[in-house]
Amino acid sequence: MRYLAGGAVRRRAMKRAREDLAAALLARVEAGEWPTGMRLPTQAELAGSYGVSRHVVRGAIELLEQRGAVESRQGSGIYARGALIDYHVRSRTRYGENVEREGPPTRIELLHLQTCRGDDAATRALALPRGARVYDLHILRWSGADPLCIAHHLFPADRYPDLSDQLDGIGGISELLSRLGIADFRRSQTAIWARRPTRSEAEMLRVAIDSSVLSLEGRNIDMKGVPVEISRSIWPASRIRVHV
Repeated sequence: MRYLAGGAVRRRAMKRAREDLAAALLARVEAGEWPTGMRLPTQAELAGSYGVSRHVVRGAIELLEQRGAVESRQGSGIYARGALIDYHVRSRTRYGENVEREGPPTRIELLHLQTCRGDDAATRALALPRGARVYDLHILRWSGADPLCIAHHLFPADRYPDLSDQLDGIGGISELLSRLGIADFRRSQTAIWARRPTRSEAEMLRVAIDSSVLSLEGRNIDMKGVPVEISRSIWPASRIRVHV
């Protein structure tokens, strides 16, 4: 009986040690000490730093993987991963409301803006003649210190001739559309599919080249039903849960 009781005590102590270590590691991830995509110290290094066994470290890492805070990459190590975002696709989908409800404040980084001939899919979605000119606004969205998604936003160039003059200090696409005179809009179409990232996408999103990303394509229309913008965004599949 004493042996069984002693075994139960040891199991409880081991469980507590794993949970305490997981909490300590999670705090460092959430504080940005290990931002998304950064490799954590090895299990041996963590065991030495915290004065615990590697068995405790493995258990703590498993807990963090279950919570989505880290991911194991075979042959490479353990990497920090941002918090899971619940993204709700509704008739009035707003990126900022979706993401900031779930985590840190967001910001956008303007990568480039170009005017080009829209491809057939883009001109059809925007109800434009084939080959019509569109603005292609390429941005990187951040949540706190973590890159969250890469997006191309396509706008009818002839409808918004001064779009390039409205970009200074914008906090998001809703604000940009408001500056362009679109007081309200709604989502009319959304398509979602999974694929592998390109090398540049993997580097920008800080994910493994053999991981999965979700591509979301949406079309927004004004309250008269006229298309105002289409978006093509790429998200790490491990960081987003889409609700439709």
